[in-house]
Amino acid sequence: EFPEEGLDTALWPPAADVFESSDEIVLNIELPGVRLDDVRLEALDGKLRVSGHRRADEGVEPRHFVRMERIYGSFSRDFPVPVSLDAGQIKATLRAGVLRVVAPKAHRGQPIPVEPRKAR
Repeated sequence: EFPEEGLDTALWPPAADVFESSDEIVLNIELPGVRLDDVRLEALDGKLRVSGHRRADEGVEPRHFVRMERIYGSFSRDFPVPVSLDAGQIKATLRAGVLRVVAPKAHRGQPIPVEPRKAR
């Protein structure tokens, strides 16, 4: 059966792989048929959120389908991250239907040397 509300009404969770190195968190998210303009990336407290929309081809009506297995509409996934991230340095690319998000870890403050006070 096809949705009566139209093809763009579903909410679907894209599949993802997440891995961590000593310097960064990397997400590879399957988004076939999604344009980069339709993707939103947010760095929130303790998580990364990837959301957006996959649009059906223009002019395609549900009644024209013989078989429909792809899901269209909005998607959203929250990915917990175990460390603070440098939100200003997060980069995302979309190639061959895979969104790759590279989120550098924030460097903790550098130690400040403390010199002993001279006794007066």
